[in-house]
Amino acid sequence: MTAGTRKIRTVNAIMTSLIYIAASLTIAILFLILGYIIFNGLFYKIRVEYDELPYASGNIENIVVVVNKNIDLELIQFTVLKDIFTDKYINWKKTGASTADVYPYQTQNAAESVITLFGKKGRLVQTVSPNGKSSAEQIVSFVAAKEGGIGIMTVLEYKMLPTSVSHSVRRLPIRALRLACSADTAALHGNYKIGAIDTDMLARIASGTVSNWKELGGGNLPITVILPPSNTDFLYKDLSNHDAEEIKSFFDGVVKSHENSGIPAVVTTYSSDEFYTALSTVSGSVSIAPAWRIPSDADMLKYAGTEQGLNMKLSFLTEAPIDGGRSGGISTIIFNTFIMIFLTLLFAVPFGVFAAVYLVLYAKEGRLLRILRLGTETLAGIPSIIFGLFGMLVFVQAFGWGISLLSGCLTLALMILPTIVRTSEEAVKAISPALNEGSVALGATKVQTIFKVILPSAFPAITAGIILAAGRALGETAALIYTMGSNYNLTGGLFDSTRTLAVHLYLIIAEGISSEKAFAAATVLIMLVFIINSLSKLVIKKLGAKYK
Repeated sequence: MTAGTRKIRTVNAIMTSLIYIAASLTIAILFLILGYIIFNGLFYKIRVEYDELPYASGNIENIVVVVNKNIDLELIQFTVLKDIFTDKYINWKKTGASTADVYPYQTQNAAESVITLFGKKGRLVQTVSPNGKSSAEQIVSFVAAKEGGIGIMTVLEYKMLPTSVSHSVRRLPIRALRLACSADTAALHGNYKIGAIDTDMLARIASGTVSNWKELGGGNLPITVILPPSNTDFLYKDLSNHDAEEIKSFFDGVVKSHENSGIPAVVTTYSSDEFYTALSTVSGSVSIAPAWRIPSDADMLKYAGTEQGLNMKLSFLTEAPIDGGRSGGISTIIFNTFIMIFLTLLFAVPFGVFAAVYLVLYAKEGRLLRILRLGTETLAGIPSIIFGLFGMLVFVQAFGWGISLLSGCLTLALMILPTIVRTSEEAVKAISPALNEGSVALGATKVQTIFKVILPSAFPAITAGIILAAGRALGETAALIYTMGSNYNLTGGLFDSTRTLAVHLYLIIAEGISSEKAFAAATVLIMLVFIINSLSKLVIKKLGAKYK
């Protein structure tokens, strides 16, 4: 083997390796992007700030909470429960647990405890008295019958319920412990203010690895932990053994760290009055306290936790959106998107294909033809926002159709028309001249040859161009915001404002509604594109085999 041959083989091996590396990187990046979007569309994991710590009690102050089984909650925060029973919540939308209205009930025996816990009773709360059967049984029947039903009863009343009755509703544990602190701990110190406290921060406080709130993003204040009264049940009562042990472990760690290093500083209390006095008077203080016992003028810190679960649920695909997409699903938006694609292609495909036929089979080569082709190529590269402005000025304003489905579809039809023209033109050009000549030789007219020979033979390639155009229309936002609008209800006609999936995705991100719902909508959009492409390829394959 000569040196020249070895050199050529080496160069070929290097170039082949570079090709494989470039192709692998491209494929890997594409799969990484799609995988990231789809994974986040199917599952969510988010940081959430809560008023209460993540310790739940089956009951507090001798009351039990039951809800309708359609309420998508595993537990309820004390703050939410208080707001429901003082009329600050008229429906479940804020919680994301349901879209139903709230129907709060309480037994007569629980009424006093409700006033003690929440300070007052809301006017929407119905107090149920015994009437033939126990008030607890009546409340369970009311809660089970109302989708947004929620009831409060005493522990004894709940225990006395027949099993068949109690199983018709769901009992909710209550998160009711909060991080109480002094006013200066929660105050703004220049540009610094303590944010939400997470589990890691609590562990660092307990272990003595931090001694100043400045180390946790707050002001320059020494951390002082107020120890709860050890001879009372005011903190641990009604907690599960596991949660009680966790809280005791936190305070035991604080005491041990203080004994070893003096960090953090601690204040021992022997009664609830001493405890709350210390919280309000000791600078930089913090502790854990029952939410209903904390004075109304006390300062508190939020707890930062993590929520994770299934993001893409069947209800997301079958329910209509509510409150701009904050609640509900995207069923109407999916339907609107299909309507938009159908009408856009209905307007664009016939004109695009016939224009291509004219350019290939009728137009004579010359300056005019070159100008037409240059024009279509230029239009194909124009940003969609330009088409949106044109559609707004012409269809929305000049024609008087307003922001509507018709205005948006015609705008998109104009936007994808150059793509359909160019791809159809190349498809028609690729047809062998022998087919044309053979058809004419058999006595067919030019029109018959076009419709029975050329277009059927070019249809697979034309369909590929239509798919590309449909994909561009499916992902369009800028042109539609100006012309089609953003009404997320099911479209009622050509002159109704309508929202598509891409516009919905853009709006819920731009308005900061929900990144989780945005990922879910993006996943649905990707799946629609995949389904459309797969079906189109199947059609192309069958038609290609038919016209071979």
